[in-house]
Order: sequence, then C-alpha cells, then structure tokens
Amino acid sequence: MQTDDLDSLFAAPPAGFIEERKRIVAALKSAGRKDVAKAVEKIPRPSLAVWTVNQIARRDPEVVRQLVGITERLKSSGGAEYGAAAAELRQVLEELRGEAAAVLAAAGHEDVGPHLVQRVIANLRAAAGNAAAGNAETRATLEQGRLVRDIEEQDVVSLFGATPGAEAPAARGQAAPKAPKTDDKNTKADGKAAAAEAKARERARAIAITAAEREVKRLRDTAAAARKDAERTERAVAAARESLAAAETRLAADQADADAAAHALAQAEAELARLSES
Repeated sequence: MQTDDLDSLFAAPPAGFIEERKRIVAALKSAGRKDVAKAVEKIPRPSLAVWTVNQIARRDPEVVRQLVGITERLKSSGGAEYGAAAAELRQVLEELRGEAAAVLAAAGHEDVGPHLVQRVIANLRAAAGNAAAGNAETRATLEQGRLVRDIEEQDVVSLFGATPGAEAPAARGQAAPKAPKTDDKNTKADGKAAAAEAKARERARAIAITAAEREVKRLRDTAAAARKDAERTERAVAAARESLAAAETRLAADQADADAAAHALAQAEAELARLSES
C-alpha cells in the first residue's frame, strides 16, 4: 500500500472517512491487491477526538515528539530534573490544548465543549506514555498520525503503524499490561498542575470580584452625586420658573397701566385739539 493512501485516509475528516476508505479499497482491488484492500476495509473511522490527535501529529509533529521526550524524562529522572520536566510538560500540554482547539475550529467544531479537548489530551498522554515505555508501534502510529481508537479502548493501536521488531500488542481477552510508573508520576504531576491551575483561577476570580465590587461602589457613588446635582438643578429651575411667572405677572400689569395711560393721553390730546379749534 502506498503511504500517500494512508495519509489521505487519516487526513480525511470523520464525515468523509468512509468515502475515502471506499476509494482506496476500490483502487487497491483494481490493482489486484485484494489482501491489502481487505485490511483497509477493517480500519474503523476514528472518533472526533482521535481524528484531532492525528491532525495535531500531522500539523505539528515536533510538539508530539517533545511530549514523548518529556514523558521519557519524567520516567527516568528525579529531583530538580523531574520538576523541570514536569514544568515543561505543563507548557506542552497547554500548547496541545490550543492546537486541539484550533484543529477543531478549522474543521467547523468550534462549539464543542472542553470535555472533547480533554479527551484529545488524554489520548496524547496515553500514547506518549506507551511510547516512552518502549512501545515502538505506538510511537510510530502516534507520530504518523494514524491512531484509530482511543488508546485505553484499543488492543491494536493501528493496523499499519507497526515497526519491525516491536512487541505485538495484547490480543482481545488478555489482561492489559500494567501501566508504567511513569503514568503514576505523570498523573501526580498533572494533578498538582491541575490543583495549581484551579488555585490560580480561584485567586484570579477573587481579584476580579474585588475589582468589580470597587467599580460598582464607584459607579454607585457617581450615580448618587449625579442624582443630587439633578435635584439641585431641578430646584433651581423651579425657582427660576416661579421668578419668571412673577415677572410675567408684573409685566402684564405694567403693560395694562401703559395701555391705560396711552388711552388717557389720546383722549386728552383730542380734547386739546377740539378746544384749540373753537
């Protein structure tokens, strides 16, 4: 089988996986490679979480290799070196969370919940743990982006990711191999990291609440001062209206007096003119 065929199959989105698999199977049968075609037909469609892991491996293989390398260091180191590796692990996992969110968003799944991203990280951690424990098949499959099932649910990581000389995976029904100590260390480190992150989030939340309370108090004080100013202005307007009404009353009286005086003057002038003519 051509490597390109597998690459196109595992790069296909989950919704297009079946059609791409049919295309590859048909091409293999046409080429007379019926046994390989049957094997391809058995490759299950990956879940969205597993598909995301594969896309991360194809998009940024260096960060995946870095995850495996750090996991190996955590397995064999102690003391300050272990602490440094644990700190690097937290940084890489944060980067991988961002990668997962970016891959999902680019595929039109930006509305998925955080549980799916966590499922992606769990698969990456499990695969890296197996690879660090010496499982060459898991390492090859992870780095090639060809996982087909969630790590803890599968017996065979991939039908086409095996590396010559690698140990055969356990058959169905057999007891699963014990998790290496590195998983315990990683779990503890991840637990500590999660606790530290939760504490930091709580601290940030408390700071945000304090800042919000101060802002609310400031705005309340501002609103109270504005209300007092409005009341003072309203009283001034009322007083001004009363003064205006009184002035208008005085004006009306003065205008009446002026009209009466003008009428009296006109009568007096008319009487004077009459007397002057006689």
